[in-house]
Amino acid sequence: MAELAARRDGVRLLGQLVAEGVAGAMAGLEERDGDRLRGVVSGDLEINERHRLERERGIEILAVMHPNGHELHAIFGLLLIASELERMGDHAKSCARYALPLIELSSRPRLDTIIRLGRYVEEQVRDILETVTSTDIRRAQDIAARDDRIDRIYHRVFDDMVETMREHPEWAYPATNLLFIAHNLERIADRVTNIAEDVVFLETGRLVELG
Repeated sequence: MAELAARRDGVRLLGQLVAEGVAGAMAGLEERDGDRLRGVVSGDLEINERHRLERERGIEILAVMHPNGHELHAIFGLLLIASELERMGDHAKSCARYALPLIELSSRPRLDTIIRLGRYVEEQVRDILETVTSTDIRRAQDIAARDDRIDRIYHRVFDDMVETMREHPEWAYPATNLLFIAHNLERIADRVTNIAEDVVFLETGRLVELG
């Protein structure tokens, strides 16, 4: 079905925008680039609009073409994935918003670990997008299993920021913002796992728990 292939491509494009948002938020934080951070915030409007279009087109296929079997599972799966990606875009926007006040500070906590977290999360997003078009169920499961690595780094950031606030009370504000950024990154990674489950569903019709 040509329409199904088009919807896969549309969802993948939506996901690319999300991955770019994650990358932009972390680069803007690291490089003190306010324009890039503001671009991530404003770019969420395009993500929302593309999600709306994918939702409308998916529902139209269901209403007009009455797919069944594998095609029905695929359309429902793509609708679920599009919704997850839209929420991931919200998290990327939140990262940029929490980063904006930090770029003006003359001093702030070290960013090494949170930047590494951001890179791994972006990698997770880009990798799971490949499985949407390849329908590689085994790879989707492997990507979901890598969430443990994200969780370990997230907890490391959390511990580091708590220790920073204890030793340097004057950094309480930037440390708190970095904690919120890390939390949003961790939520994006959790939604990658949800998408992995949706990839299994759109290909097999089976509901699985990969988290």
